[in-house]
Amino acid sequence: MQRTIGCVLLIVLTPFYFSFSSYASPGAHGPNGEHLDTQREQGKSSYPKFESVTESFELVGELTEHQLVIYLHDFKTNVPVSDASIELEVGNLSANAHYSEQLNAYILTSETMLTLLSQVGSHEIMLTVLTESSGDLLTANLEIIAKPLSDLSHGDGHHHKFRWWIVVICILVFVGGLLFGRQTKGAKA
Repeated sequence: MQRTIGCVLLIVLTPFYFSFSSYASPGAHGPNGEHLDTQREQGKSSYPKFESVTESFELVGELTEHQLVIYLHDFKTNVPVSDASIELEVGNLSANAHYSEQLNAYILTSETMLTLLSQVGSHEIMLTVLTESSGDLLTANLEIIAKPLSDLSHGDGHHHKFRWWIVVICILVFVGGLLFGRQTKGAKA
């Protein structure tokens, strides 16, 4: 009898062990709950972006909650350009971006420009890029969906969904083990 109960418990608890061990697997979260798989997810930012390419430059812009980050690279060498002046024009509004050595990118923090770019819709952006040796005019389109920017920075919590099908399988295994145990007990008697 004890052997049957032990087998049934082993059969019932094994799926629970494997299902919950995946939630606490090493590398899933750091000590403060942050995601440690950011290397793979790094290119998948949920902030709105725009791109523009010419023969001289390639440019990527990312609109975050408090700033517009602009990455400017030389088109031929793909080396970041740090000595440029960048002026953005959207409609009749213009603003200049300044270079941040910490981010290795250009930052625009003009509240008026950020408010305009954060509005839902399509924004055509004209960018004037000037360096000591060259200059170019780039155009880009920034699409803002109806979702507010503050919601875009938070994940969808996909890793916290409970797997109900595991509970159903465990119940079926338990009932099957119980019936098997009773059947073998009845056969011995």
